[in-house]
Amino acid sequence: MSNKGKSTARKKLEAVEKLRAWVREKVETGTLDQYIRYGRLNRSEIAAELGIARSTLSSTNDLARAELEKIEAEFIQTGILKGRISDGERKLEPGAFEALLASKERELKALRERLAMKTAENEQLKKKLSSSESFLDDIIPSGRRVCL
Repeated sequence: MSNKGKSTARKKLEAVEKLRAWVREKVETGTLDQYIRYGRLNRSEIAAELGIARSTLSSTNDLARAELEKIEAEFIQTGILKGRISDGERKLEPGAFEALLASKERELKALRERLAMKTAENEQLKKKLSSSESFLDDIIPSGRRVCL
């Protein structure tokens, strides 16, 4: 059913129900750790999977925000989450580090290819300039007019 005709309160409750069901599913399948960033659940990824706006989990829906904070508090008590990590303690997750490394390697490869193309183009232009200079060196002393 679409959101048309639903009250705001009903939409908020549905978002909370979706969140609870999502958390249950991730805990049952054991994939919850894929959504942990810096000691907290990643709101952007959760919102994308639930098909809702990220702001729903952080500001616009107080029920969903409170539910997510309650879930995180429970996970901190059970040891699933470590709690919020300060900026000084931030470290890349192993999977995130590998993804970042792969991304940088692709970028480096693309830059090397571009450098090779520009170097080849530069050599071609040097040859063209050299031939033009030799042509002009022959024409200028004789005073011939050339129509290009």
